[in-house]
Order: sequence, then structure tokens, then C-alpha cells
Amino acid sequence: MVLRDPVDKNLLRMEARRFASRCEAQVSSVERADTLREVVRLAGLITLPYLIAEDYTARDALRAVQMRAEDRARELIQEQIRNYARAEENQRDKQKRAMLDAWASLTGPLGHLRTWAHSKLVVAEQQSG
Repeated sequence: MVLRDPVDKNLLRMEARRFASRCEAQVSSVERADTLREVVRLAGLITLPYLIAEDYTARDALRAVQMRAEDRARELIQEQIRNYARAEENQRDKQKRAMLDAWASLTGPLGHLRTWAHSKLVVAEQQSG
């Protein structure tokens, strides 16, 4: 989009900065999330408005939210798998069902983590049993 009016350029620049600050707040929320469902919900809440889709600041801010959400989801999955590996035999089936249920919520930008989590679970099962 070619804008010749400096006022319009400044408005778009201001909107991009506003979007970036919303993304920073979203990153903080993702870091505090303690369940996979919450991380997935927070990762999908922010969408890039069309008017600022070409702005690098806005795209970088959205990418930061998605990357932090992916990192936090991986941390939570690894914690679940560690707890599964440490659990007693009679508790493992219950924990595995709970993990698979939680992993079902991995959709949208975090959908690819579902297969990653399953592979980590297979490795953990082979090492512990």
C-alpha cells in the first residue's frame, strides 16, 4: 500500500507500535500460563490486522508471541513427560490419558507440537520400561 500522506504513514506507524505493545503483553501472559490449553488460547488470540500486515515491527512482534508460546508449550510437555517417567507403574496409565487429552488441544500455530510430544513420549516409554 503506497501512502503519500504523511499523516496516514504516522497513523500506520502508531498502529504498528500499539500492536507490538499488545504482543509484548501477550508474551508476558504466555510466560505465566501453566497449562497447554491456556498457552494455545493465548497464542491464537492475537491476529495481525491487514492494514499493518506489511510492517516489519508488527510481524516481528507477532512472531515473538508465537515463538514464546511454542517454547512454553514445549516446556510444559517436557515437564509432563518427566512426571510420567517418574510415576509409579499403576499411575502411568492415568497420567498418559491426561497428557494425551491435554495434547489434543494443541491446534493452530502449535499443532505441529502434537507429533513432537508423541515422539518424546515414545522415547520416555522405551527408556523407562
